[in-house]
Amino acid sequence: MKNFLTMVRELPFAMKILLASSAARGLSFFAILAYMPIYLYDTVGMGGAAIGYVIGGSVLVGTLASVYGGYLADRVTKINLVIALDIAIMALYLSLTVVRDPFTVTAVLILANVASSSMGVAGNALISELVRPENRTKVFSLRYSLQNIGAAAGPFLGVAAVAAGAGGPFVLSVGVIGASLLPLVLFRRRFLTTGTATAAPAAAAGQEPEREEEPGFLDVLRRLRADRRLAYFTVGGILSIVVYGPLLTFMSQYLVLVEDRDTAYRLVAYVSAANAVVVIGAQYALGSRLRPDTLMKWLTVGTGAFVVGLLAMSLSTNAAVIVIAVVVFSIGEVIVVPAEFTFIDSIAPEKLRGSYFGAQNLIHVGIALGPVICGVLLQHFAPAVMFYVLIALVAASWWLYAAGCRATVAPRTADKVVNAA
Repeated sequence: MKNFLTMVRELPFAMKILLASSAARGLSFFAILAYMPIYLYDTVGMGGAAIGYVIGGSVLVGTLASVYGGYLADRVTKINLVIALDIAIMALYLSLTVVRDPFTVTAVLILANVASSSMGVAGNALISELVRPENRTKVFSLRYSLQNIGAAAGPFLGVAAVAAGAGGPFVLSVGVIGASLLPLVLFRRRFLTTGTATAAPAAAAGQEPEREEEPGFLDVLRRLRADRRLAYFTVGGILSIVVYGPLLTFMSQYLVLVEDRDTAYRLVAYVSAANAVVVIGAQYALGSRLRPDTLMKWLTVGTGAFVVGLLAMSLSTNAAVIVIAVVVFSIGEVIVVPAEFTFIDSIAPEKLRGSYFGAQNLIHVGIALGPVICGVLLQHFAPAVMFYVLIALVAASWWLYAAGCRATVAPRTADKVVNAA
């Protein structure tokens, strides 16, 4: 605890503001996410299937668009991008209090998810820019903990806000984001110190800074595609998040098949509580121990925890067994998430950090794939088969992580793009 408090005190003031705003955004996002199916059904008049397509599709489009969001974060001042995205999100949420047309609502949700995904990428790039290398993993872990606190509290606040009217959760989210945006605007200059420092020596010598040609988006995409390490970790991340991202969803799918409905609901509540407690309580304690030189050892522990947890879940639906299994499983999540950020931070060229984090953000495609894969398996095979397939995916992700850690630097021909940056 003493080391944690010391680290927090030593963080740049701008980073403390960014972490607080990140927690606020997590709270606002999950307040709306829990309410969204109700809003789309009661207010907009969508059917069940359409609701699934709209929510899943908007998240998928936002994830894919975040690659360009990362590129944009490398081209413009990052804090300006964050402020602009916050304002855009507030305007889009407010519009949902008056818009009722299904097609317009769908377009608004897609734009909101594009802005939200790009915001996450820009935040990761800002962490790399503002925090010393030895503290970055700790800050990534702290940020993930704060986001999960927001994810735990958000749905309760969203439900409470419904009492204020159909648009209550949207107004609540706008208010929370607005409150967190104010310090970003007031102390905007605190975020610019790193970016201006590199130009100081040339200015002091009376020299005009050399203007270098910046690569276009397609050039950056070619650079990202050529980096095998990035490719291995991104695909490995997709396979991992298929397993841990939709934990509550696939456990609900499984438990309603093997238990009566009341028991299934009770066990799902245990799963949710156990996962939240471990992720929030242990995230910093374990995640802060990661270092680039020991990353593969920790990833082995993390993926091993997934395997042990999944095996235990497949063996029994006893409440105690399920809770213990979820605790072990959640330790894997606590390790793997910051490990991926740490690896990307360690391989990203200085001027392409946003682009690299944007590519890594593609792992969230796995959240959309997970429920589909599990649903097909549960429909056509014995229920336990689902866990064995998930274990196979975890093993494949471990192999890809290992390949990424062993991979040599991408071909020199691809590096010409970085030199042009």
